Amino acid sequence: MANTNRKNLGQTGTGHFSCISALHEKTNNLLLMETARFKYNSMWFNLKNVYDSFIALDSSTNKTRGFMLCSKYF
Repeated sequence: MANTNRKNLGQTGTGHFSCISALHEKTNNLLLMETARFKYNSMWFNLKNVYDSFIALDSSTNKTRGFMLCSKYF
């Protein structure tokens, strides 16, 4: 799960959660699955742009965003 700053990804708004679903190694792009499908479609974004959206400071907390790694153990 990614907590991004939409402005760094060329979108409107600020903070947003999306699922990271794939990495295309040849182009260095991540596929972010959109949770607000009424506004945006799922899209590929350059890894550097996604990273920049992680490190952007949240104006209300003055902290960076980031991602959360979730997994299921069997």
